[in-house]
Amino acid sequence: MKTGRQRSTTYDNLKIGFDEGLLATPWVYLSLPGGFIMSALLTVHYGIGPGIYGVIASLPSWASALQIVLVPLISRYMDPRDMTLSMSWINLGLWTMLAAVISFLPSEDAVVAGRIFLIFFALAAMSASLIGVGWVSWVSEWVPSRIRGKYFGRRNRFISLITTFFLVVSMLTLDLFKDSILAYQLILISAVICRFFSVLWSHRIVAIDSDAPLIKASFKWTENLAGLRGNTDFKRMVVFGTLVGFWLAAIGPFYPVFVFEQLGWKPSAFAVVTVLATLGGAATMPLWGRMIDRYGCVPSITASLLLWHGPNYYWAFLTPSNDWLLYPMWLWGGSVAGGFFLGTFNLVFKLIPSKSKTAAISLNLAITSVAAGIAPVLVGALLDLATKSGFSVLWSYRIGFLASPTFILLSLLVLLKIKEPSATARSYSLSGSGRLFRQLMQLQGLSFLANATLFTRRRRNGRSRRKDGM
Repeated sequence: MKTGRQRSTTYDNLKIGFDEGLLATPWVYLSLPGGFIMSALLTVHYGIGPGIYGVIASLPSWASALQIVLVPLISRYMDPRDMTLSMSWINLGLWTMLAAVISFLPSEDAVVAGRIFLIFFALAAMSASLIGVGWVSWVSEWVPSRIRGKYFGRRNRFISLITTFFLVVSMLTLDLFKDSILAYQLILISAVICRFFSVLWSHRIVAIDSDAPLIKASFKWTENLAGLRGNTDFKRMVVFGTLVGFWLAAIGPFYPVFVFEQLGWKPSAFAVVTVLATLGGAATMPLWGRMIDRYGCVPSITASLLLWHGPNYYWAFLTPSNDWLLYPMWLWGGSVAGGFFLGTFNLVFKLIPSKSKTAAISLNLAITSVAAGIAPVLVGALLDLATKSGFSVLWSYRIGFLASPTFILLSLLVLLKIKEPSATARSYSLSGSGRLFRQLMQLQGLSFLANATLFTRRRRNGRSRRKDGM
């Protein structure tokens, strides 16, 4: 039984964790180089070509893959709290430097600017990835398992509001300052200041209890992988996730670039469709959660992808004369994409063997991250090649816009072969395994997922309940 002092400490921890999460939201959103704000900064203002831009956009995925190697090494010398806080300060230092020097970067030399941003985002992506791993383990020490669903559900809902507010403020700032470098600098400075207080307040969190496994310093791959060899459904899930992840990552970072370059939109205008997708997703996410509880993950994922990527063929036919279609497209896409996101997260946990949980999560994350890392690099190189060879860049985009939904929908043939099991044990899962798809969903307009925390509760009757709706 907890004493009054312990209850008071727990309450203080939860309040700090709630506040620091809200303050961190603008930084988390900006940290993805494929988002519309960063993509506009890189491609519109600094003229970075699609080849280098594709490499930069792929860095978060490569960081997710590399963390599997780095985390066991770092965890020998740092506990989850130390890893989270130390990497947070390092990452904050990087973003502070960028906010300070951004106006001095050579906008007339795209090659030099591209190299600078490439180095910056490589370091920022790696430190952010390690922050995520450490935080997921550390939070288990100070958020009691019995209230995690309610706590993170409320936290996620407020994060949705903060994300929408930040997008609106960014839109107004970009419009007021005519999409100038000063506008981006003000946005970056605001996010850095909020992140500073977020990290500073995190130091006040006091660990009380640990009822979940922490970061493992040692890991026997041979023994753990043995439990996955005969799990055909899990292998199919990895193949499905790899296929979808590849095509989402291939096109996602280039949506805003296409809109800026081919449709002539300003970044402040594109912010409007991002807000619409965010509002649509936040409103319908609980509905998708209930659908998954009632009908299962596979039917929900199937319905979501059909409703989402069927209309995405319109991208291949967009011109400046019908670009108004982007408004209903992103509102609709944001509303229906949640079923895929929630469904894949829950299905992975249903298919993971209990004795090989760590190996399964690590293997799934590594394979899907590598695929998502290769995709934008390949697309950027192809766009560069099209430009140099004289082939129409517009038609290059249109071919990609036709290929992406086609192959994503074809991947359903793999998904439908999966036999969805029932959860056999009552347990709580708080994991970073959904980090990659959360990043990919941000590129599709679901910005409120930038700082959301995924949480799954399993019941003996086979249904998975998400009290947080995530």
